[in-house]
Amino acid sequence: MEKARPIGGWLVLHAIGLIGGLIIGISFFYRNLGIVLNFDFDALIMDYSAEYAYLIYFETFYPFSACVFVFLINLFLIYLFFTKNKEYPRAFIYLNITNVFIIMSLEFVTELSGKVVYFQETIISSVILIIWAIYLTRSQRVKETFIHSRRKKYVKITAEEYELLKQTITNKGENIEL
Repeated sequence: MEKARPIGGWLVLHAIGLIGGLIIGISFFYRNLGIVLNFDFDALIMDYSAEYAYLIYFETFYPFSACVFVFLINLFLIYLFFTKNKEYPRAFIYLNITNVFIIMSLEFVTELSGKVVYFQETIISSVILIIWAIYLTRSQRVKETFIHSRRKKYVKITAEEYELLKQTITNKGENIEL
């Protein structure tokens, strides 16, 4: 059985980034939770037209739900990283592409409110994703570190081996007394 390498080299920096992202995600969660809990539905209904009320409602609750979703993605990636799961590099790439689209959508929501947005968070996230994706797909250290898999491994056997296994199982079944 293969033994995985310890987390080292640039992967330490990657681990710090994952944990830092989780801490930042927790702070965004609590900030957005406060906004959602203090939302005044009565004032929204009484003071604004229906179209503007929907916009305010969307600007309030979409960032919170996106924050929860990104937080869950980060938790899953941290789990895969520290269990050294073989699927981590691919999962990191796919889930961070999802994160980039979520960040872009949040910047569009900010733009709906009339603020000027230059999409710098989307650009920064995309550049970081490209750098880590290249490293995770090309690095020999990553290939030697992430080797564990929860999948069952199947072994190909010949027809003769199959018949021998079948006979052994039926013979063991005949020896059992009821």
